Amino acid sequence: MQGVRLKSVLNLNFKDDEKLKVSPIGEVVGLDGRGFEIDGEVLLKSIAKNSLHIPLDENHSFGEALGWFDKDSFELREDGVYARLELTSKGKELVENRSYRYLSPVYDISGKSVTALDSVGLVNRPNLLNNTLNHKGEDVEKELQELKAHNEALQKELSELKAANEAKKQDEQSNDQNLAKQDEQTKELNTKFDSFSERLDKIESTIKAVFGRIDANKSENLKELSSEQKRVANMLGMSEEEYKNTLESK
Repeated sequence: MQGVRLKSVLNLNFKDDEKLKVSPIGEVVGLDGRGFEIDGEVLLKSIAKNSLHIPLDENHSFGEALGWFDKDSFELREDGVYARLELTSKGKELVENRSYRYLSPVYDISGKSVTALDSVGLVNRPNLLNNTLNHKGEDVEKELQELKAHNEALQKELSELKAANEAKKQDEQSNDQNLAKQDEQTKELNTKFDSFSERLDKIESTIKAVFGRIDANKSENLKELSSEQKRVANMLGMSEEEYKNTLESK
């Protein structure tokens, strides 16, 4: 969508309490020579939908308003679109002094169709308009290109963020899997350790039991000396009890 002006202009026939013709209808020619179609019904619907008064400015400056076309006063007639103009004090001075003689509407277009009335300018020399660039159209086009570039940059940034989040999610899943695997391995090692400890306790108990029996047998055997042991004790000049104590201490 961009702004466009007409090659021809409208006479400024301002009278209090009378509506002015602010736009032709049908086929028109823009400043750049392109043809456009103005559908009066579409224009009125657009104004009603936007619900905004249409500004009157000076030489398409798009600055201070010299007046306003009442949004509720627009009507379609056989030769064009009409509306009631309410001038500001500065606008009244310019019109009453006949400082300007013509009206020049500015439209929004889509393709070759006029979609909305943007503003109306007070102008003097139609020929000057033919050599004047449509600054608003250029600004809108520039802004559109900037918005497109910004949108592309945002789309790229969004894609990068999505990719980074996906990679992070995969890393987290991988870490979770590794942690789960480590937990499982730890549990398995603990189970093996507990089993080993249990077996070790059993072996230790068995060893104690065996050596206990050996010590018991040894003590039992030392209660009475054999004939040979008695003979040895006699040869050594020791009593049987002394010799027995000697054997137990070994």
